[in-house]
Amino acid sequence: MDWHRIQHAYEGVKAFLLSKLSREAFVFLFFVLVSAGFWLLLTLNQSYEMDVEVPVELTDVPQEVVLTTELPASVQVRVRDKGSVLMGYYAKDKRRQLSFDFRAYDRGETYHHVVITHSDVQKLLQSRFDGSTHFVTIRPDTLEYYYTRGHMKRVPVNFRGHVQAAPLYYLSSLRCEPDSVTVWAAESYLDSISEVSTVVTNLNGLTESVTRSVLLPSVRGVKFEPSEVQLSAEVDVFTEKQVVVPIIGTNFPAGLSLRTFPATATVAFRVGSKDYKDITREQFVITATYEELLALPDSMLTLKLRSVPEGVSQVRIQPQRVQFLIEQTEE
Repeated sequence: MDWHRIQHAYEGVKAFLLSKLSREAFVFLFFVLVSAGFWLLLTLNQSYEMDVEVPVELTDVPQEVVLTTELPASVQVRVRDKGSVLMGYYAKDKRRQLSFDFRAYDRGETYHHVVITHSDVQKLLQSRFDGSTHFVTIRPDTLEYYYTRGHMKRVPVNFRGHVQAAPLYYLSSLRCEPDSVTVWAAESYLDSISEVSTVVTNLNGLTESVTRSVLLPSVRGVKFEPSEVQLSAEVDVFTEKQVVVPIIGTNFPAGLSLRTFPATATVAFRVGSKDYKDITREQFVITATYEELLALPDSMLTLKLRSVPEGVSQVRIQPQRVQFLIEQTEE
């Protein structure tokens, strides 16, 4: 059954190829191809413009030399030529790479900045392209790099920006890791650098601890190692706590003592959850001196905290005022 189908199809194709319609189709297709060929030749013979990315490299850099600002990775060249020539530029060709020999521009120990002029760049480009090619634009048209011969020092890192926790949260710590970086630069540059600040970074509404990579600024002629630091912002949630603190009289003469009604006060405050257990009533002190009490117009004392531990906020005393009595004690 399958053999009969194949034979039937073969006979149909054979009949079509031998028919007058088939011969007319092949003639039409031939002229279409000839026309397309002529059109392509005319098109490729016209002038066009296109952008070509040309890689750039610096060769033969001595081991003791550190590039503090490197050459760009490539230059963007807009060229004009016949289409047939430009077709070859679509393919990336390593032979078009611009290579500059470090030794050819080295001027000695005190030299640290090299400028490769537009004419030098264009001259080298012309050797990498066809002679008929015209350069419309070269970006950048001037190349430069900075280097140092081992001059470096260590400087601290300062965070520059704003970090804020969300309501009911607070920022418990903020640090950069590492806290110092190595600076490579010419000796004259190093003398003016005592620290480095990060690029401006803002973090708002934090509800949990975060770590962010923060870049160091790009300074011409200066290289930072590493070029970025890790910013760690630790966030904690506030918790309410209360402690009962005794009211103590100080500087009383012998035989006299202070009695208040009540004898204690409740101190309410806000503290981070991680420090909740570490804050005790012994860290709060409410005192009144004998001299202060004598100067009061009546027997009511306004309570004041003389000592408050770090890490607490929104401290409140209840009651705010108490009645007091200076009484004689038995000896």
